[in-house]
Amino acid sequence: FPVAVSGGDVTAKNIWLAENVLEILTEQREWVLKSSLLIAMAVYTYLRLIVDHHGTAQLQALRQKEVDFCISLLRERFMDCFMIGRDLVRLLQNVARIPEFEQLWKDIIHNPQVLSAQFTGVLQLLQSRTSRKFLACRLTPDMETKLLFMTSRVRFGQQKRYQDWFQRQYLSTPDSQSLRCDLIRYICGVVHPSNEVLSSDILPRWAIIGWLLTTCTSNVAASNAKLALFYDWLFFNPEKDSIMNI
Repeated sequence: FPVAVSGGDVTAKNIWLAENVLEILTEQREWVLKSSLLIAMAVYTYLRLIVDHHGTAQLQALRQKEVDFCISLLRERFMDCFMIGRDLVRLLQNVARIPEFEQLWKDIIHNPQVLSAQFTGVLQLLQSRTSRKFLACRLTPDMETKLLFMTSRVRFGQQKRYQDWFQRQYLSTPDSQSLRCDLIRYICGVVHPSNEVLSSDILPRWAIIGWLLTTCTSNVAASNAKLALFYDWLFFNPEKDSIMNI
């Protein structure tokens, strides 16, 4: 259920949801620790949300709780979090200036064994592909439906009105710019059109990614979004990975 909390959304309703889900996960820690997938999904979700929560005193207080929650699970159950794969590195990089994560990064790079005897270093993590279920969980069902519609039904050259609608609906506020990274990772890792679609005049993935990059209004979000394109390419393994990821 951490999946229900949206990224790039600091409305009162979503903040309330983020706070209360975190409270349940914290209070029911023993139950959380019984499921490796729940540990990984919770860390993946809240590492992503930390980026959005800054500014007001309420958001700063929530952010500190999220930092404490993620750090405790990463330090106590690192190999459960390892299942996230290379996107864990991406998310940790986005929060690297926060003191607790700065210290975690030092351990990941210089002293990986302190996190787990099975962990050999950051390269091991970067060589592990992130499952679709993690990439998909950061989009709302409605967002996912609209994106899949654009990549399977809209013809190249006729996309502007759909893109304008998507922009107005999901990407029009300063806080929502961080969503572009999630959308690009989803397009790279989940949206894999058939050969029939690839050879047709349907809107190609590169055109949507180009639009997401060129319409971004935040320099930080734009840099993170560009970097999101390279993770699968840099560590591509033809024996295990899909060419569609790059």
